[in-house]
Amino acid sequence: MLEDDSLFQSGRRVFVSAPQEAEIGREVEIELFRRQHGRCVAKFRGIDTITDVEQYIGSEIRIAESTLPPPQDGWFYTFHLKGCRVVTMNGEEIGIVTDVLDSGGAEVLKVDRQNRETLIPFADEFVKKIDIDQRKIEVDLPEDLRELNK
Repeated sequence: MLEDDSLFQSGRRVFVSAPQEAEIGREVEIELFRRQHGRCVAKFRGIDTITDVEQYIGSEIRIAESTLPPPQDGWFYTFHLKGCRVVTMNGEEIGIVTDVLDSGGAEVLKVDRQNRETLIPFADEFVKKIDIDQRKIEVDLPEDLRELNK
């Protein structure tokens, strides 16, 4: 998966969606971006006071897909994985990727099917093939990982 801080360079226009706003949110310009103690810190032009910022607590920051650089071969944006069907190497349906979780180390695919959740580490050991065009991910899950998810 792709993690590139240059996506948040000063001057880039992004959308900030406050919890009470419409899905698209407000377009703002990044004034400053840095990582601090494992977290991302951003300052947006025109949002200058604590009062201004408080309305955006819990917000999402979105970048128009058309402005993103294409990922290198073998790399993916997280949103490309959401909605993909997950199947085993022999074709058994596991479910649909509904989220990609950051576990503090490797990412984890959250796969749901009929009120059942399966968590799959996003690692070459388990994820064998990703076909974004076909919206399909093939995995090889050992029995003990399957039992862990029951």
